[in-house]
Amino acid sequence: MATTLVLGAARNGKSDYAAALMADHETVTYLATGPKREEAPDQTWADRVEEQQAARPEAWQTVVTTELSQAMIFSRNPVIIDTLSHWVWQMLDRHDLWRSTKGAIARLDEELEDLLVIYQSLPHDIVAISDEVGWGGEATSGLESTYRDALRHVNDRFSAVSQRVHLLVGGRVLDLSDSPAVHSFYAHD
Repeated sequence: MATTLVLGAARNGKSDYAAALMADHETVTYLATGPKREEAPDQTWADRVEEQQAARPEAWQTVVTTELSQAMIFSRNPVIIDTLSHWVWQMLDRHDLWRSTKGAIARLDEELEDLLVIYQSLPHDIVAISDEVGWGGEATSGLESTYRDALRHVNDRFSAVSQRVHLLVGGRVLDLSDSPAVHSFYAHD
């Protein structure tokens, strides 16, 4: 059993790389955290969801959910979480956490406590995918700043407990698994 965090910029091949990490598994549970196809914000998103699902092996089960703890517990197969970035956005929206970075992180930590225990405890491989924070320039609003700080915190928490951490840059994979960690300013004692 291995836990792997795959980080990188948006739309740079993280999902394809995660699928390649699971290529030896006949059946995989693919946890999609973005909106369902029928709830997509636009046709481009809906088309992308459909294309990605069609590219996966038929034996792979796709579950669209933000209830990651529950979905991982009920999966009897290796798991791909695609993506923590969408999950953070969905959680900020669902719980109206946009006003306070510290409040958002405190609320997310409530979810993360169980989620990270499950992530480390399941008897099969798990790959979590997330966007690396801030590669698109400075935040242009308070909402964007809250999102970035919350996502950085979630990425840091997952990185701290993942057996492997891989970063995709320029079509290359950097293995950061043995690199020293930087602790978040918002980490709780």
